[in-house]
Amino acid sequence: MTTQPAATEIEYKYHLPDPEAGSAAVNLLRSKGYRVSERRTVHQEDLYLDTFDWRLFKSGLSLRLRRANGKTFFTLKSLGKIEGGRAQRREIEVEVPGDIGDPAALKTKEIRQEVAGIIHPRKLIGQLAVRTERRPYLVICPEGTQVELAFDTTGFSSRGLNRPRNARRLYEMEAELKKGEPAGLENMQLNLAGQFGLVPSRQSKLETAIERLDIRFPSKNPPPQWEVRRDDRLDRAVQKILSFQLRRFEENVPGVLQDIDTEFVHQARVATRRMRSLIRLFSSAIPEKTASYLADELFWLGSLFGGVRDLDVFLLNVPSFAGAIRIAPRRSIAALREQIEDEREVRLEELKAGLASARCRLFLSRLRAFAERALPKNPSAPLALALVQNVAPHVITQRFDAVIAQGRKVLDKPKLKNFHKLRIQFKRLRYASEFVSPAYGDALEAFIAQMVKIQDCLGELQDTVFTRSLIEGLLRAWKGRVLDPGLLFMLGEIYELQCEIARQRQAEFKDAWKRFDQEATRTAFDAALKSA
Repeated sequence: MTTQPAATEIEYKYHLPDPEAGSAAVNLLRSKGYRVSERRTVHQEDLYLDTFDWRLFKSGLSLRLRRANGKTFFTLKSLGKIEGGRAQRREIEVEVPGDIGDPAALKTKEIRQEVAGIIHPRKLIGQLAVRTERRPYLVICPEGTQVELAFDTTGFSSRGLNRPRNARRLYEMEAELKKGEPAGLENMQLNLAGQFGLVPSRQSKLETAIERLDIRFPSKNPPPQWEVRRDDRLDRAVQKILSFQLRRFEENVPGVLQDIDTEFVHQARVATRRMRSLIRLFSSAIPEKTASYLADELFWLGSLFGGVRDLDVFLLNVPSFAGAIRIAPRRSIAALREQIEDEREVRLEELKAGLASARCRLFLSRLRAFAERALPKNPSAPLALALVQNVAPHVITQRFDAVIAQGRKVLDKPKLKNFHKLRIQFKRLRYASEFVSPAYGDALEAFIAQMVKIQDCLGELQDTVFTRSLIEGLLRAWKGRVLDPGLLFMLGEIYELQCEIARQRQAEFKDAWKRFDQEATRTAFDAALKSA
């Protein structure tokens, strides 16, 4: 495995009208005293890798696996700005000999270390492919600068979980500095651009692929057509929110079925929870039988995801358990992980069977039909015709009052069941606020962020409850069996660790709650709901 040291790449990139334009550019350079020698045409295929939510790209990085002329390379490159066609980027390239197996496993240590902190705990997925026929030339400038000039014909196609499709070809010229002063490259590109009126490229091939293939990044924010407005009828607002959450659910199902990353289960489950919360919040805008049917089916669907997600959280926490425990034998950790993974496999198969069932297909088709149907002129639901601006403040205020009442109950009786009830109330308030947030601009954003912090604390507390319950269940299931003493000891240590974490989170909650349960919070909340 050969690694090239991290280097700064300096190049100019221009769009070409067609592949024939390259020959005219070469002839011009030769007429001006440049020595131009043609190199062997290269056919290269790039597979771009990223997490399901494009964490590398959002961090200004691209990771590709390139196969060209019988060689294979992993390249990690920064997505620097391209100004006037000039790109300057940091790059790490590693040649990989032999069969690399699964590219997403990223067995190259150098690059894996670079990206691990960005993508953890997510996994890499092959997102899209870029195929390029490159006609390269070595150019020696009059002052001695060496430049690689290349004319590319590039095609794009989606991979992984993206909808299969191809995009129109890109014709491009790249001039990269190989040796000498950047001024030589600068003069050469000025000669070419000035003669042919070339249009500078403003983005990388990856960015072009994303644009031309219409790759959609997962987002919690709805697109404009599904943003709730103040003057929306309430039944229309319900349709918009359902449409967006249904799309989020369906976007994650392929990842669930292929078991690519645990986050797909989490995001699909969140979408079902949000839809359930919506039905509960605005049931008066939905026909009674329809609301009852949707609520029941969403509860059933959510329960299928819940069992898998709880085990996923435990498995994601195993490394931190091992790091926090004084004595954590590898054999015991492996035995525990294997036990939980076996249980998860059973739950996952149940989930997959549920998603493939006639019941699920019927439910999703009915949900989609309800979300897309024409609004009735005389709806049976009592609040269907009410406007969001007249209903939302009252509904959200009710949820806020419920949170305050339950939070004060927690302080009075800090039992775990009361914390769990408060977590549920916070979720309902947060979902209600997020559903209508577009109608209030950014007025509710600070309030929502404050809720998220407390909700996260309560979520971590609930994780300790589940972990302890899981350990108790394992011990009951193993009763009478001869067990490794190291495994039993480690389970006891994990149990005690969860008790300590629970105490810490309860103390953190008290501090956060004091800042939340203030008259200033109520005042800011009321002002946000009254904002224009």
